[in-house]
Amino acid sequence: MQIKFVTGNSTGTVTAYYANTVPTQGNGNREQQFCAWFDPTADFHNSTVHWNPIEVVWYVDSLPIRVFRNYQNEGFPYPNQQGMRVYSSLWNTDNWVTRGGLVKIDWNSAPFIARYRHFRARACKWNGPVRISQCPT
Repeated sequence: MQIKFVTGNSTGTVTAYYANTVPTQGNGNREQQFCAWFDPTADFHNSTVHWNPIEVVWYVDSLPIRVFRNYQNEGFPYPNQQGMRVYSSLWNTDNWVTRGGLVKIDWNSAPFIARYRHFRARACKWNGPVRISQCPT
């Protein structure tokens, strides 16, 4: 999927995409925040999630930005017992993102628009108790 972030004065807004499998088997608190090495408002950038029995990898423009490896054999939960869903959102975070809430959204700069295009999903169909290990890598 390609995402173009909100342009202009968008302080206090967050454009995000999530894969629902990282809060795995009831254990959450795995969110991460990244500072882009490019201007994400200037153009569209490719966002990819690759999930297999070994790891979940998030990419931006084919560069991995996060890797969540399968360490189940060491006692850490791994998302292999449910299907994956991908979500994207644009929301108001001026109560915590902007220097702890010191800077508020300038609603006069609205509308705040993130753009998405070329969404494509290649997946192993989820049929209940089927585990990810039964899907091709």
